[in-house]
Amino acid sequence: MVNVNNFKGCNDSEIINNAIKGRHSDGIVVIPPREQENDKERKFWLLDSAILLPENTVVILQNCKIKLSDSCRDNFFRTANCGMGIEFPERISNVHIKGEGLCILEGADRPRATGDSSKLIHAPCPHQKEDLCKIADWIPEEKRKAGQIDFWDIHDHSYGTDAGKPEESQYGDWRGIGVLFACISNFSISNIRIVKPHGWGISIEDGANGIIEKIDFDATMYKEIDGMLMNMENQDGIDIRNGCHHITISDITGNTGDDVIALTAIKKGDYKPGGSLRNTHVMHNDWTKRGCDIHDITIRNVCAHSYLCYPIRLLPGSTHIYNVIIDGITDPAPNCYTIVCGTFGTYGDNFTDGLRNIIITNVNCHSKAVMGVHGYLLDSVVSNVINKNPEGKIFDARYEDSINNVQCIGCIEHC
Repeated sequence: MVNVNNFKGCNDSEIINNAIKGRHSDGIVVIPPREQENDKERKFWLLDSAILLPENTVVILQNCKIKLSDSCRDNFFRTANCGMGIEFPERISNVHIKGEGLCILEGADRPRATGDSSKLIHAPCPHQKEDLCKIADWIPEEKRKAGQIDFWDIHDHSYGTDAGKPEESQYGDWRGIGVLFACISNFSISNIRIVKPHGWGISIEDGANGIIEKIDFDATMYKEIDGMLMNMENQDGIDIRNGCHHITISDITGNTGDDVIALTAIKKGDYKPGGSLRNTHVMHNDWTKRGCDIHDITIRNVCAHSYLCYPIRLLPGSTHIYNVIIDGITDPAPNCYTIVCGTFGTYGDNFTDGLRNIIITNVNCHSKAVMGVHGYLLDSVVSNVINKNPEGKIFDARYEDSINNVQCIGCIEHC
């Protein structure tokens, strides 16, 4: 076991990465509150670049805070097998992040970029209608003068101080994800609070045999910067991506800007090598060399709300998601849907067997419908579901044959 405070470096990122390189055979690296000689007053760690986690590493956070600096355009943590210039990440195993006490990962005061690869960064990037009407120069002047601001006027741009810099990407990408693990087996992430991330809080690509538990989120799709609420897009909580299987997610709380938990198996687009920018995947998308489906996932004990989207999204785009257990979902605020299954076509095709063997039980919500079935749901069970919306229902199906061989047991609507 090594303690990060016993190591030196030019900045906090280098100090922590040096400690990881100097870990003993047990692989354990302890990150307590910061106590460095160069600035004893600052007790939190300030990152200029990501902490890279190689195989056989256990990071133990002890009542500490790790914050991204305004010069950082990178993750908090990333497995060391992936990143810029790594086209085909090698599979690694045994990587763990364990929080003890209150452990916080917090975004920068003025992020260089936020949002995903579809969002153009802008600074300032107002979130509120009155500020958009005043200064959002991407919206036609006549619309702003008339106060005719629509959904996409707000949500197609995201805050970032790299805006307008020709040498920098003008879109979000995988560097904005808080904790990014790729091509990984036997992993865990537990007991951390993620505050105002620059994009998704946690993303797992091609991961197997993992545990994500006791994660609390504080994100609302906007943040006050220089006296104005700035738009910060795509603040999902946890994203499970193509190739993931045998993963348990449990005890998730708080608020996210976008989906709280999303299983996104999306297979589309031209080939991109690993580490490509303008991409939320850090891995390549050569599907002959990696898995594209998601299966054998368990989600339990979620009490969290999404500012803009849904607590749970199951999204197979021209792929399959199967063998999923969803047990114990509470959405504490009214919503359109609590669980969304399938795509409206933006992310690929809905296969008729795209979602199968899904068990959903113990759901409590106030939604228009507990489940929005935008694709197809096959050979599944929904039980012990309560929708407290007086006008709500259990299913809102897009097609007449969206739901096939699905048992609904003990479900109460219009409660």
